[in-house]
Order: sequence, then C-alpha cells, then structure tokens
Amino acid sequence: MIRYLKYSVFTVLCLTIVQVFAQAPETSFVGTWELLSIEERTDTGHWIPARIFSGNRPFGVLMYDVQGNMAVQITTDPRDTARSAERPEFINGYVAYYGTYEINAEDGTITHHRRSHVNAEVANLSVVRYFSFSDDALTLTVAPERSLRLIWRKAR
Repeated sequence: MIRYLKYSVFTVLCLTIVQVFAQAPETSFVGTWELLSIEERTDTGHWIPARIFSGNRPFGVLMYDVQGNMAVQITTDPRDTARSAERPEFINGYVAYYGTYEINAEDGTITHHRRSHVNAEVANLSVVRYFSFSDDALTLTVAPERSLRLIWRKAR
C-alpha cells in the first residue's frame, strides 16, 4: 500500500511539473511590461536605435493577461508629431492598440490579434512577433522581416 502511495505521489508530482513547464511560455508573458528600447537592424546586421523616432526616446507599456487579452501604447519623449510614411501605425508620434494574443511556443512567435488601433487603417489585423526572454526582459522582433525589435522589461 505504501509502495502504491509513493508511486501515486510521484506520478502526480511529475504531471504537475510537466503541466507547469508546458504553460511556461504563456505565463511568462502575463503582466505589465515597460519599453526599454526600439531598435532596427542595419544592412550589416547590427542593431541601432530606431531612426523612426527622429532621435526622441521611445517609451511605452505592454500588458498581457491570463485570459489572452493584450494592449500596447508607445510614444516618444518629447512626443514626435511628424507623421511617418514608413510607419503608418504611428499617429502624431503615438501608437496604441488592443486585442487578444496567441502564442506558438514551437515557432517562438506571439500573434497579436488587433481588435482596435489608433490608426483605423491598420486595425483588425493580426501581427506576428518573434519572442525571446532574457532575465526580466522580453524581446519582440517584428515578423517576417525581423528588421525591428522592441525590448521590454517586466514592470515592478
């Protein structure tokens, strides 16, 4: 009887551990993130501060909840009010959208399914980001070209 109890406890423990690790990517995203930087890849493959902000420091917040909802807001300090033809999602130096998210841990991607966007022309789209975690940082790289990345730190 004790032998079966040991095996039962061991089995439950193993299943619990497997379940926790299977959910790790999803739970790693949950919370509020502060923007550290936005970088673009040069032709030589180096990452530099994104030029779309005209030298102004970008800042923002990104939130994921356990129900699969997300929201993001990004602007600059000082706020850049020039409209960029190469980045139409920015309106007067500001971008914001919300919706749901879906993680594909196997591909290392997260898809933001936009329900609304500050620029109605790019609302209701699904956008894919490659993700990676390092310490308390989350890096989201814009797919498919991987030429722009956003680095976030978990808010405390």
